[in-house]
Amino acid sequence: MWVEILLFILLGICAVCDGIRKEIPLVVVWIGIITALILRVQGAMGEEAWMSGLLSVIPGAAFWLLSYITGERVGYGDGWVLIMIGLFTGLQNCFLILLAGLAVESVAALILLVIGKATGDREIPFAPFLLLGMGVVICF
Repeated sequence: MWVEILLFILLGICAVCDGIRKEIPLVVVWIGIITALILRVQGAMGEEAWMSGLLSVIPGAAFWLLSYITGERVGYGDGWVLIMIGLFTGLQNCFLILLAGLAVESVAALILLVIGKATGDREIPFAPFLLLGMGVVICF
Protein backbone atom coordinates (compact mmCIF):
# COMPACT_ATOMS: atom_id res chain seq x y z
CA MET A 1 0.00 0.00 0.00
CA TRP A 2 2.85 2.40 0.75
CA VAL A 3 4.09 2.07 -2.85
CA GLU A 4 0.72 3.31 -4.14
CA ILE A 5 0.78 6.18 -1.65
CA LEU A 6 4.26 7.19 -2.83
CA LEU A 7 3.13 7.07 -6.47
CA PHE A 8 -0.03 9.02 -5.59
CA ILE A 9 2.09 11.79 -3.99
CA LEU A 10 4.49 11.97 -6.95
CA LEU A 11 1.62 11.92 -9.43
CA GLY A 12 -0.23 14.55 -7.37
CA ILE A 13 2.73 16.92 -7.63
CA CYS A 14 2.85 16.35 -11.39
CA ALA A 15 -0.92 16.87 -11.71
CA VAL A 16 -0.89 20.17 -9.81
CA CYS A 17 2.04 21.52 -11.85
CA ASP A 18 0.48 20.34 -15.11
CA GLY A 19 -2.87 21.88 -14.18
CA ILE A 20 -1.39 25.24 -13.16
CA ARG A 21 1.64 25.73 -15.42
CA LYS A 22 0.85 23.23 -18.22
CA GLU A 23 4.25 21.70 -17.51
CA ILE A 24 5.19 18.44 -15.81
CA PRO A 25 8.20 18.68 -13.45
CA LEU A 26 10.48 16.06 -14.96
CA VAL A 27 12.71 16.10 -11.87
CA VAL A 28 9.81 14.69 -9.85
CA VAL A 29 9.11 12.09 -12.53
CA TRP A 30 12.76 11.03 -12.75
CA ILE A 31 12.91 10.71 -8.95
CA GLY A 32 9.83 8.48 -9.21
CA ILE A 33 11.34 6.39 -12.02
CA ILE A 34 14.62 5.92 -10.15
CA THR A 35 12.75 5.07 -6.94
CA ALA A 36 10.59 2.50 -8.77
CA LEU A 37 13.66 0.92 -10.36
CA ILE A 38 15.43 0.70 -6.98
CA LEU A 39 12.32 -0.84 -5.39
CA ARG A 40 12.06 -3.36 -8.24
CA VAL A 41 15.73 -4.34 -7.86
CA GLN A 42 15.29 -4.78 -4.11
CA GLY A 43 12.17 -6.89 -4.65
CA ALA A 44 9.97 -4.50 -2.67
CA MET A 45 7.28 -4.64 -5.35
CA GLY A 46 7.08 -8.41 -5.60
CA GLU A 47 9.05 -11.05 -7.38
CA GLU A 48 8.36 -9.84 -10.88
CA ALA A 49 10.64 -10.75 -13.75
CA TRP A 50 12.61 -8.11 -15.55
CA MET A 51 10.55 -8.73 -18.66
CA SER A 52 7.36 -7.58 -16.93
CA GLY A 53 9.23 -4.47 -15.76
CA LEU A 54 10.26 -3.73 -19.32
CA LEU A 55 6.74 -4.36 -20.61
CA SER A 56 5.34 -1.91 -18.05
CA VAL A 57 6.90 1.02 -19.93
CA ILE A 58 4.93 0.29 -23.13
CA PRO A 59 2.16 2.89 -22.49
CA GLY A 60 4.74 5.60 -21.81
CA ALA A 61 6.75 4.65 -24.89
CA ALA A 62 3.54 4.73 -26.95
CA PHE A 63 2.83 8.25 -25.67
CA TRP A 64 6.37 9.32 -26.61
CA LEU A 65 5.71 8.04 -30.14
CA LEU A 66 2.32 9.78 -30.19
CA SER A 67 3.99 12.99 -29.04
CA TYR A 68 6.53 12.75 -31.86
CA ILE A 69 3.90 11.95 -34.50
CA THR A 70 1.58 14.79 -33.44
CA GLY A 71 4.32 17.41 -33.17
CA GLU A 72 3.99 17.41 -29.38
CA ARG A 73 0.24 18.00 -29.28
CA VAL A 74 0.49 15.25 -26.67
CA GLY A 75 3.38 16.26 -24.43
CA TYR A 76 6.49 14.19 -23.86
CA GLY A 77 5.92 14.71 -20.13
CA ASP A 78 2.80 12.56 -20.31
CA GLY A 79 4.96 9.74 -21.65
CA TRP A 80 7.42 10.16 -18.79
CA VAL A 81 4.57 10.10 -16.27
CA LEU A 82 3.15 6.91 -17.81
CA ILE A 83 6.59 5.28 -17.63
CA MET A 84 6.73 6.15 -13.93
CA ILE A 85 3.21 4.79 -13.37
CA GLY A 86 4.04 1.62 -15.27
CA LEU A 87 7.19 0.96 -13.28
CA PHE A 88 5.29 1.39 -10.02
CA THR A 89 2.09 -0.48 -10.92
CA GLY A 90 2.91 -2.86 -13.77
CA LEU A 91 1.58 -3.05 -17.29
CA GLN A 92 -2.00 -4.07 -16.53
CA ASN A 93 -2.69 -1.39 -13.92
CA CYS A 94 -0.89 1.22 -16.03
CA PHE A 95 -3.25 0.47 -18.93
CA LEU A 96 -6.24 0.62 -16.59
CA ILE A 97 -5.08 3.97 -15.16
CA LEU A 98 -4.52 5.27 -18.69
CA LEU A 99 -7.96 4.06 -19.83
CA ALA A 100 -9.70 5.60 -16.81
CA GLY A 101 -7.80 8.87 -17.28
CA LEU A 102 -8.67 9.04 -20.97
CA ALA A 103 -12.33 8.29 -20.25
CA VAL A 104 -12.63 11.03 -17.62
CA GLU A 105 -10.71 13.51 -19.78
CA SER A 106 -12.96 12.76 -22.76
CA VAL A 107 -16.08 13.43 -20.70
CA ALA A 108 -14.57 16.66 -19.32
CA ALA A 109 -13.57 17.83 -22.82
CA LEU A 110 -17.03 17.04 -24.18
CA ILE A 111 -18.68 18.99 -21.37
CA LEU A 112 -16.36 21.97 -21.97
CA LEU A 113 -17.18 21.89 -25.68
CA VAL A 114 -20.93 21.66 -25.10
CA ILE A 115 -21.06 24.57 -22.63
CA GLY A 116 -18.79 26.66 -24.87
CA LYS A 117 -15.86 26.97 -22.49
CA ALA A 118 -13.43 25.30 -24.90
CA THR A 119 -12.72 25.05 -28.59
CA GLY A 120 -11.27 22.11 -30.47
CA ASP A 121 -7.71 23.42 -30.23
CA ARG A 122 -7.63 24.07 -26.47
CA GLU A 123 -4.97 22.23 -24.49
CA ILE A 124 -6.20 20.17 -21.56
CA PRO A 125 -3.58 18.94 -19.06
CA PHE A 126 -3.54 15.15 -18.83
CA ALA A 127 -1.70 14.47 -15.55
CA PRO A 128 -4.70 15.45 -13.36
CA PHE A 129 -6.80 12.88 -15.21
CA LEU A 130 -4.12 10.25 -14.73
CA LEU A 131 -4.27 11.02 -11.01
CA LEU A 132 -8.05 10.54 -11.08
CA GLY A 133 -7.58 7.35 -13.07
CA MET A 134 -5.13 6.06 -10.50
CA GLY A 135 -7.60 6.80 -7.73
CA VAL A 136 -10.31 4.87 -9.57
CA VAL A 137 -8.05 1.88 -10.27
CA ILE A 138 -6.62 1.70 -6.74
CA CYS A 139 -10.08 1.98 -5.14
CA PHE A 140 -11.55 -0.80 -7.29
